[in-house]
This record gives sequence, C-alpha cells and structure tokens, in this order.
Amino acid sequence: MMNTIPRRVAPTPVVETIKNFISLLATCIGLAIIVVGLKYTMDIFLLIFTILKTPTLLQEPVRQIAEIIGGVAFDRKMEGGTMFLANIMALTIYCCGALVCAWLTLALMQTGAKIVSLNLGDQNAVKRILQSVFGKKLQSKENSREDQLRTRDKTSSQA
Repeated sequence: MMNTIPRRVAPTPVVETIKNFISLLATCIGLAIIVVGLKYTMDIFLLIFTILKTPTLLQEPVRQIAEIIGGVAFDRKMEGGTMFLANIMALTIYCCGALVCAWLTLALMQTGAKIVSLNLGDQNAVKRILQSVFGKKLQSKENSREDQLRTRDKTSSQA
C-alpha cells in the first residue's frame, strides 16, 4: 500500500527566489546582447562581401569622405599622372571605421558571453543536466578515462 501522507516541502526563502529571478534576468540580458552583437557582425560581413562583389558601391562613400577631408588639396601631380591621396586617405578611414565596428561587435558579444557565464556560475551544471537526461549513455571525459585506465591495469596484471 502506498503512503498517502503528503510530504511537506520546505519553503524557499524570498531572498533565494529574488536572487534566482535576478540571475535569470541577467542571463536573458546577456543572451540578448550576444544576439545583438551577432546581428551587427552579420551586417558587417554582409557589407564586406557586398563590397568585394561590387567594388563600385564603395566609390560614392569614398568620394564623399575625400571631399570632407580636403578633396583635391591632397592630390599630387607627378610625371606619370596624378596621385589621389585624398581618396587613399578616405578609403583608409572607411576601412578603419569598418574595423572598429567589427571590433565593437565582437566586444559586445564577448561581454554578453561573460554576463551569461558569470550568472550561470556552476561549470558542472550542464554536465549534470545532460547526464540526468541521457543517463549512463553520456559519461564525462574523466569517468571514461578512469574506466580506460582500469581496463588497462586489469589487462596488464593478467598478462
């Protein structure tokens, strides 16, 4: 016969509940930051690949930047022709801007990952969850190494 007396569940303290809620909220914010950084990274790579496929799209922004920084004042006339230094400086500024944007998006993603990592805290939690879901099928590397060492010891002692 089964025991029908209900067990009393110890109530969780309010502080622990608030701590778990804040941790969950911070983890969600960290994941959102990672997703935003991933979206901006995809935009930057799309821009780079678009420029590589059709370089003429870069012509107008470089011309506008060259006009802003001085235009024809930087051009140098040489025997073989004219060296357009303003365009070279504008292209350098444009590429450095893209590099800074890429660096910022990667920093954004790294910050989101650190937030998630700090809030999850327990490094073995994922292993325990996977082992509880998959049971004995999923062994950790340490357990499998210990099993291999045991079988080697047994085989060497039998020989």
